[in-house]
Amino acid sequence: MDEIKIFTEQLSVIPKVPGVYLMRDSTGKIVYIGKAKNLASRIRSYFVRNEDYRLVSIMFHDIKAIEYIVCGSEKEALILEQKLIKKLQPKYNIIWKDDKSYLMIEIDLNDPFPRLNFVRYKEYLQKIVDKKNKLYFGPYPSSRQIKSVVRWITKFFKIRQCKYNSELFFKPELKDKFSTCIYYQTKQCIAPCVKPDEVAYEYKQLIKNIILFLQGRNKKLVEELQHQMKEYSGKQEYEKAMTLRDTIKYISNIFSKCIIKKINEEDVVEITIAKIDLLKKIQQKFCLRSLPTIIEAVDISTFQGVGSCGSVVRFVNGEPDKNNYRRYKIKQTQEYKVDDYKMLQEVVERRYRRLINEKKPLPNLLIVDGGKGQLTTALKVIEEYKLDDKIDLISIAKNEDEVYTVGREEPIKLTTDLEDNLLRYIRDEAHRFAIKYNKLLLRKKLKI
Repeated sequence: MDEIKIFTEQLSVIPKVPGVYLMRDSTGKIVYIGKAKNLASRIRSYFVRNEDYRLVSIMFHDIKAIEYIVCGSEKEALILEQKLIKKLQPKYNIIWKDDKSYLMIEIDLNDPFPRLNFVRYKEYLQKIVDKKNKLYFGPYPSSRQIKSVVRWITKFFKIRQCKYNSELFFKPELKDKFSTCIYYQTKQCIAPCVKPDEVAYEYKQLIKNIILFLQGRNKKLVEELQHQMKEYSGKQEYEKAMTLRDTIKYISNIFSKCIIKKINEEDVVEITIAKIDLLKKIQQKFCLRSLPTIIEAVDISTFQGVGSCGSVVRFVNGEPDKNNYRRYKIKQTQEYKVDDYKMLQEVVERRYRRLINEKKPLPNLLIVDGGKGQLTTALKVIEEYKLDDKIDLISIAKNEDEVYTVGREEPIKLTTDLEDNLLRYIRDEAHRFAIKYNKLLLRKKLKI
């Protein structure tokens, strides 16, 4: 399997972060999509003889490229994976899909006394469930955790656990069929089965509060509970009012630790596919070894040798990752002495020495501002730290808008295409960030 040997040479450039990976066939069509908590580890697992080897051995005659998208969390990767699979319907996801699917919580709004049910996420995607008359929350990656939380919600809010058809609770002829159970006797249920008319309003309020809880709307929930508490106090139902008072106190204490959180994300599928295609064009145009999902750019700024500094900006999937912007006050170069190459060398050294020491994700592509000289300077540092097989490197000459690449004598002229404009934007963002810091250092120097 020569293809596997080719792919293994690229494994070292994959970041150890959550994300989604996509496998393309010789026509460029995506035929398999997966998610990973650790992209590097997961993709590497396809090249060893484990439980996935049966899939790889059959698929790899058809696989010509593996691409990946970096995500902010495993939950984000899960949502993106499911959306992409639903949108693209990759061939091998359909062939090898198993019975495992993440759980969602279902609340039937037509039920007079709803209970919390579970459904599989793939049923939700396949429109097997009734989305018009039922509410759904999730999906949740850990079935064990969410089952535990649902048990807690059911007991805490005292809703029913039984699976009876609750419409039967209102039929007088069936009154003898239902009797209070252990849950009512231990104050874990308000028993709508034996007193449906009496508790109907209260039960409706409990479900309303559960929905607020599952939506993560803690402020709204507390406000609603306080309103209900005043209602019960006004009716002199002090026991119920005291129960709500204790509930408010408990909710306020535990809400920050609640593991359930509804994610109201925008539909990212179309945007994500467009970004992949854009990054793919950059990879192809400049002969990069991997898809540049993480791009960093370095720029140097100085004013006649005063306030010399450098900046590093990071873009993930074509978007600024401002939490990973960094600025550097130049240490080695003497004041009033301008040496662009030494300053660039210092910034690149400090940046990647730190990333290596802290074992943080490296970029796939590094952009330096300047021409061939700056490219050579940065390359020496990259090689010194043995990163030349992990990080692709280009430089962009500002005036000519030309890109210099490693191993190519002639520069590549930037056009007005979207992929080239993205590179310009990243370069200009590094320049802006460096100038901003330079001005700050100048003001401090001049004390203005």
